[in-house]
Amino acid sequence: MRKSTMMNRKICRYSLMCIGSVLISLVATAQSHKHADVHLKDTVPLLADKQIFFNVAGVVLWQFSDYGEVEGGVRLNLKRKFFPVIEFGLGMCDKTHDETDIHYKTSSPFVRIGCDYNFIKNKSSNNRILGGLRLGYSSFKYDMDAPPLNDPNWSGNQLDFDFRNVSANATWCEFVIGLETKIWRGFSLGWTARYKKRLNHKTTETGKAWYVPGYGENDNHLFTGTFNAVLSF
Repeated sequence: MRKSTMMNRKICRYSLMCIGSVLISLVATAQSHKHADVHLKDTVPLLADKQIFFNVAGVVLWQFSDYGEVEGGVRLNLKRKFFPVIEFGLGMCDKTHDETDIHYKTSSPFVRIGCDYNFIKNKSSNNRILGGLRLGYSSFKYDMDAPPLNDPNWSGNQLDFDFRNVSANATWCEFVIGLETKIWRGFSLGWTARYKKRLNHKTTETGKAWYVPGYGENDNHLFTGTFNAVLSF
């Protein structure tokens, strides 16, 4: 009985020693990772790099639909966490309504400013999950025309429907989410999904403009997206 008790005590002591060693090892490993993370944070410069990008989807949209954009932008990489950005381009539309034959045409610049946030904690990763906001503005002119209209008061008379260089402007905000991955060296590809909300729009003598450069079809809100080629330097 005494030998068995002594053996059990030895086993307990050995087990406690093993558990203690494991705990010490885990604590040391955690501290090492913590110090490594702190070291990485300390070594990431304020301005990690600068980026320029081009929206490929806007050009493709223009080729296969009635409107689209040629657009790009400049973005700063601050601590690989915050990304202040300015986007600018040329919005184009040339559409004739199938039922009314009303023709709408414009080609005007636009600009957006905002900031993205990188939700991936590992700052050395080649991938990014981004979320952010944009404020957009466009001051533009458009043409609108249609076949002559019959005068409802005087039979046989026709009214011309032809407006040229109508001035308008619009302001909107965008909520942005996106993914981006490094392909080779400083070249990356990424996409964004955007919810757009119109804030203000100037009503003209023709009513509401059908298309706003940089925004899209002139609804109160809409969903759009971009596919960007990104170059970091």
